[in-house]
Amino acid sequence: MGGPGDRLLCVFATTPDSNAPDRQRTTQHQFEIPDEGDLERWIFDCLVLIERHEVGEFLRFTTERPFLPNHQDEGSPYVIVDRREQP
Repeated sequence: MGGPGDRLLCVFATTPDSNAPDRQRTTQHQFEIPDEGDLERWIFDCLVLIERHEVGEFLRFTTERPFLPNHQDEGSPYVIVDRREQP
């Protein structure tokens, strides 16, 4: 837990850099902790979102990464993005 008032779940993932796999990179994922509900289930769901993001980072078909997730100001990093060009 962290952030202002310990209101954030902060998960750190150290993985190869998807753009340069010979380098390691640590990424922080942050989620605002809900006021109510099943906290254990919510944490599980957050971890699944992180795993889905990482699959999009690393899944390649030849050189194409069709599901490369959003980053920074592009939009939610947990939404599945289809980056293939449409005919």
